[in-house]
Amino acid sequence: MQMKALEEKINQKYETQAAFGLAVGWIPQKVYRMLNNLYEPKFGEAVQISKALDIPLNELASFFTQ
Repeated sequence: MQMKALEEKINQKYETQAAFGLAVGWIPQKVYRMLNNLYEPKFGEAVQISKALDIPLNELASFFTQ
């Protein structure tokens, strides 16, 4: 459920997952894996994602906790 909320944030700001991937330097497959719980970003990547989405790091972390 949390990943759906993260996906909505990405779509609101970037419209496509591919555009978001370009903004953070990822290929679309890596974005897909993250949104489907197949990949958890490292700390440095999480910082990039939070900056790209204009959200605090602790809000981003909440998407990955259960």
